[in-house]
Amino acid sequence: MLHAKKRPKQMIIEELKSKGITSLEKVTDYLSRNNNGFYLLPDNISKLVANLAQINRPESCLNLNSNLGEILSNCGAIKNKIGIDVNSQNVELASYLNPNLQFENLDPLSYTSENHFDLVICFPPLGQRIQKNGRKVQAEELYFTKSLELLKEQGNAVFIVANNFLTAPVFEKLRNTILNKHSLETVISLPKGILRNTGVELSILLVNHSKVETTKYYKIKDRDFSNTTLGDSDFSVLKDNLLKRWDYKFHNPKNREYEKELKNQETKKIDELVEVVLGTHFSREEIKDKGEYLWLTSRNISNGNLNHTERDKFILKREFSIREQNAILKSGDILIPRIQRNRESFYVHTDNDKKIIAFQHYIILRGKNADYVATYLNTDNGIKLFNQQIERHARGSVTPTISISDLKNIEIPILPIEDLELASKRKLKKLSYDELVVIKGKYEDLKKVYKDKKDSHRQILEIMQQNHSEVMNTMGRIENKVNDIKSVLTELVSDFNIIRELPREIDERINRLNESLDSKLDELLSDQKQLDFYIKEIKRWFDFYDLLETKSKKYLPEAEYIFDHISKLENPDYSPFILQYCRALENELLKKIFRAYVKSLIEREVEITKEFEWDFGRKESGKLNSENTFKLAKHLQRCLKRSEEGWFFELGSMEVNLRYLTGKTAEKSPLLIDLKSFVLNRFKQEILNIEYLDDIKTIIRDYRNQSAHPNLIDTEKAVKFHKEMKECLIELMENYKK
Repeated sequence: MLHAKKRPKQMIIEELKSKGITSLEKVTDYLSRNNNGFYLLPDNISKLVANLAQINRPESCLNLNSNLGEILSNCGAIKNKIGIDVNSQNVELASYLNPNLQFENLDPLSYTSENHFDLVICFPPLGQRIQKNGRKVQAEELYFTKSLELLKEQGNAVFIVANNFLTAPVFEKLRNTILNKHSLETVISLPKGILRNTGVELSILLVNHSKVETTKYYKIKDRDFSNTTLGDSDFSVLKDNLLKRWDYKFHNPKNREYEKELKNQETKKIDELVEVVLGTHFSREEIKDKGEYLWLTSRNISNGNLNHTERDKFILKREFSIREQNAILKSGDILIPRIQRNRESFYVHTDNDKKIIAFQHYIILRGKNADYVATYLNTDNGIKLFNQQIERHARGSVTPTISISDLKNIEIPILPIEDLELASKRKLKKLSYDELVVIKGKYEDLKKVYKDKKDSHRQILEIMQQNHSEVMNTMGRIENKVNDIKSVLTELVSDFNIIRELPREIDERINRLNESLDSKLDELLSDQKQLDFYIKEIKRWFDFYDLLETKSKKYLPEAEYIFDHISKLENPDYSPFILQYCRALENELLKKIFRAYVKSLIEREVEITKEFEWDFGRKESGKLNSENTFKLAKHLQRCLKRSEEGWFFELGSMEVNLRYLTGKTAEKSPLLIDLKSFVLNRFKQEILNIEYLDDIKTIIRDYRNQSAHPNLIDTEKAVKFHKEMKECLIELMENYKK
């Protein structure tokens, strides 16, 4: 329990004798001032325990961990007293100060006696685990067991314990054993700082065999208290209500005021509304100064906002465990710190683009009703009731912490509406304007029921009404805009039908269709913000968005925009969507391979007529060595005479030229040899796999070219194309050497 530093026993005693110090009070003062390393029980606690212990006038008393005899010296009414302490210095000093008392230098856990005692007093070691039968056991478990073994049937046991004994799940089995086999008669909560040089908060427990059905609770507020006689208890608690925890704070009726307000309301426990997830821990080796995921700690949340700091740490890891995956924030997640709780420290995550993983001192509330819970927490009364419940359920005295199991039992008032998801703007935006009108009427009716503006229901309702009004107003503006969009897209489809009927080559028709697309998209997309949503969506399935060429970054979200809005037309034709997506693929091959190759010819100062003489040359018969490479060489020659914007290669011709690099001619043609070397310097070998080139050919033949013919591209075909094009783009960029 309370140990002293090793120092010759006789030296300390002689020192005390030389100064004429013989009383415990003076010894306590002297040893404390001279920093002799002794830990002494304050006199007022010693007297309080002694008075409590002597209530039933015991004749025999055993004090395990008797220290300097502080308690036993105050038990004058007890005839037979013995103190046991493992520390020999303590025993020597205790015997010197209390010559009429008996002290033995033994391990209290090994002490045996033929006679049992009317009273056992014990102060178990604080925060220790003791080796027992090959395993480490909490000291409290061993000392309680030993104390109760030595207690007579009608005896009392008094324990001084750290407050975590009253709440910690690790002691729950022992606490319930005491309730079932013995009785908890009294709990006394002691003031903070009662023990010098330690922040541990203590309580005194009176345990016996009397089988009482209620436990009396007391709280001493002043650490310098002088009244050591107990009066009327502050309150009493039934035995059946003590199964989970014993602490004064939890059972104090004043801390249960919130129950009056919740009593007549329909409520649900938090885990009935949302999933409750705990943040995660990482080793020092896994925490980096840079990385993909921000490791969210308490410094990052202020006033409900996410803040970045110079001390931020990151997690860079390829594979996550299930717990680590669960700690990655999702849109709509509510973060609650387990230790410091106030409204300002709550954070609602709204941006999936920000990759964040919460550390172990955060609890995440997640699920379809998270918006309702967030709405509740943002009301004045809601946060008050929530914090009252949190404060009551938090465990630990130095740093009160809420556990997952306790948080799950927090109650939330429920509005009498069919779908709590209506607290979410995301949910509201999915409804029609007519559905929103119906909900508006229901909210107005509920306001007549909940008239008190301080009521939680009323405050939740007002926030939900505000969200509803914002969505409804936006919906009205959107409906007008939707009509405009439909009009422009209808014109676009009409233009497409006219162009596709022209007696022109397919590439000419495609060029005209692209021009029509650009013209109409300029009308539709005056604000870049209209595409931001689609860019976020693309990034969810396409990890290489930032590596795309500038125009490709424009074509892809525009194609997705077209896809959504064309689907709302009658008998939709998805040709514009397909062409815009194909332009992205065409642009990537053009910029990353063919224009880049022309640029390399210039930079290397290649004289193509000389270097690629074979490709320009003819056989003895007068035929070209290779008609295919001759056409490519001539096209390159024309490109070298133009500005970069004139270096154009059509998607179909690029696929064909890449296919040439896989044939036998590629072994003879200096041009193809040089081009292949260039391509494989920028891409992996897989870019030239026949299977991949066949995929590109399929996209050109079955989708791109079909879009330029007077055929309707229906939804089924558009969805199939969408899937194949995504796969094609992903494979292209996976093989790009960046």
